[in-house]
Amino acid sequence: MSNNRRRTRMVIAAAVISLGICTTLTYALLPSTNVPPAAVPLGTLAGGTPLNVLSVDAFTRAINQAHGTNAVLQHLHFAPGQSTGWHTHPGPNVVLIVAGLLTLIDEHCLETQYGPGQGLATGLDVHEGIAGPEGADFYSLYFLPADADVLRVDASGPVCARR
Repeated sequence: MSNNRRRTRMVIAAAVISLGICTTLTYALLPSTNVPPAAVPLGTLAGGTPLNVLSVDAFTRAINQAHGTNAVLQHLHFAPGQSTGWHTHPGPNVVLIVAGLLTLIDEHCLETQYGPGQGLATGLDVHEGIAGPEGADFYSLYFLPADADVLRVDASGPVCARR
């Protein structure tokens, strides 16, 4: 097996393990007033959550930080139609949807909709998230370089979004 393939498998395994840790911490440390624990889809702790990893390279860089990586867990609730605006992150993040719908628009203006029990992992490329008609409730676990002082950075949309 080539080193690149082995590294890719290690990064994906680390992302899945991180998602499990994120979910466990979510249940243990962050009680939600918006989503009762019984409403969270079953199987998320056992790795049953489909995870769309948009950038394995971003996770490789985050894990290989010479000066360490900080992890930040954030619970977010978006009103219907609320947008993140176009933005990037200093490091990758794993998002787990627990209620509602979230549409992610990537740097190529491709739209993917995620619902309860689904997850995604963004990289460092520009993207935007928009809550569905019922809003969206989700958790985001950020992997940040030790010197990062923000979770996100506002950015201009890609050329395809400016038409």
